[in-house]
Amino acid sequence: MMGKALVNTNVPVTKGCTGILVLQKEETKRKPVHNCIRCAQCIITCPMGMNPSFLMSVTEYNKWDLAETAYITDCIECGSCSYSCPAHRPLLDYIRLGKSKIMSMTRTKTTKTK
Repeated sequence: MMGKALVNTNVPVTKGCTGILVLQKEETKRKPVHNCIRCAQCIITCPMGMNPSFLMSVTEYNKWDLAETAYITDCIECGSCSYSCPAHRPLLDYIRLGKSKIMSMTRTKTTKTK
């Protein structure tokens, strides 16, 4: 279930679209978020072998150097970590935010060196 959530169907289907998943409203509601219980379920399900709970934490606390050294940009954004988390933590949301910040910082560094 990779991809972006859309609020309505007024979006074109393009060549890169491989499928559409339609959910009922009840299925899309987020459950209350709880503290991480350190079960490692997110790590077990991650196809890239990453530590999503750590990546969420470093993003949450703006530790961009740690996020970069933990290879946050290698995340393929499959969503397995968020789906499998028994504490319902928004892991993928924070990872996307962290990736965006790191990529922006990288572009800024590249622009300054030219």
